[in-house]
Amino acid sequence: MLKAKCGWLLVLVLVANGIGFVKSAEAQETDDKDKITYDFYGYVSHEVIFDTHRSVFTRDGELYLYPAAPAYHPETGNLINANSQLEMLSLQSRLGVRIAGPDVLNAKLTGMVETDFFATAEAYKHHLRVRHALMKLQWEKVSLTLGQYWHPMFTPELFPKVVSFGAAAPFNPLNRSPQVRIDYLPVQSVKVVVAALAHGYHSCIGPEAAQRNSGLPDMQLQLHFGNRPNFTTGVTLGYMWLQPLEEAAGGIRYYSPELLGAYNLQWFGRVKLSNLTLQAKMSYGENMTHFVMIGGYGRLLDDAGNTTNYGYANLRTYAGWLEAIYSFNEHWDAGLFAGSMGSLGAKERVDVNGPIWYARAANLASGLRISPRISYTHKKLSFAVEYLYNTADYGASFTEFAVPLDIERTLNNRVLVASKFTF
Repeated sequence: MLKAKCGWLLVLVLVANGIGFVKSAEAQETDDKDKITYDFYGYVSHEVIFDTHRSVFTRDGELYLYPAAPAYHPETGNLINANSQLEMLSLQSRLGVRIAGPDVLNAKLTGMVETDFFATAEAYKHHLRVRHALMKLQWEKVSLTLGQYWHPMFTPELFPKVVSFGAAAPFNPLNRSPQVRIDYLPVQSVKVVVAALAHGYHSCIGPEAAQRNSGLPDMQLQLHFGNRPNFTTGVTLGYMWLQPLEEAAGGIRYYSPELLGAYNLQWFGRVKLSNLTLQAKMSYGENMTHFVMIGGYGRLLDDAGNTTNYGYANLRTYAGWLEAIYSFNEHWDAGLFAGSMGSLGAKERVDVNGPIWYARAANLASGLRISPRISYTHKKLSFAVEYLYNTADYGASFTEFAVPLDIERTLNNRVLVASKFTF
């Protein structure tokens, strides 16, 4: 009898231990599924920059745009802004973290937060800013991105690989914005992107709250064809609305509830042939200043006498570039970038001399950049040298449609020597 009781007790102990082991394994499996992992990345950057002519830039010259308009001494008539400049910078040094989370709603959940020392305005340079902050749900053919990320016009799949900071802006659109973005792949060779965006620190020239006041998002549609590493092409179509509302100047308060719309169009393409990659992009639109490009908008000339209920007209601009990249081996790479941009004026007459005139380089008729480069990479350390030939054709006056007249060219030569430790 005692032996039977001991046997049953042993069986119960073994069963209990077995149940505990199964529950422990199930708990471990559940913990693994809900596990969150982190992957830190970034780089430390150092640059030496030399210019032969004063230029338009921001953050001590880190983000270079174009040579400044010619300025002459009022008495001697000598050109006074053709002096050379030297700068050393490290403020684009970057730190980010990629986050992989558990599966949610039958989708893979990931996130990313990235920062650098570029800041959000010239007054805050060398301060931290948010570059990207997003979460993404990835299903088999559809992904949903929520947060701050590249504007579709930037096309993170295809942008200039130049050494200089800013991905060749203002020839290439540069913008990161809070957004709701959907990527859909009906087949592997086609991708459809739909995004609704609110302009953050990359807002248009003029009243900062103009897009917020409109109550409408910046809407973008993008189509990719080919969608392969060795070949892709596509188009972007977009439309945004602004409502500047009011402006104060000369003791007068101006106010108009007018809603101003503006469109953007783009083509892009890339082909890779063995060690050679060729890629290009062409952008055209109205008031593309939120892409760090030239352009803007202003009050209609027909409404120049109105302090209320006036209309607006957009400036139309274009920008395009072509780039060739050649990889000699795992260490050496070379590239050649060529970009062009220009102003086409407005479709309606604009009051260019009034207080309701919001523009970036409206008097810049056209600009050109040619920049060859070479780089050497060994493990996580890289060195690069890039030469930038920049021209800007400025007008001394405007037509009634804000087309620059009486053109004069300025020229700047920039040499950039960059070092980078990537981790």
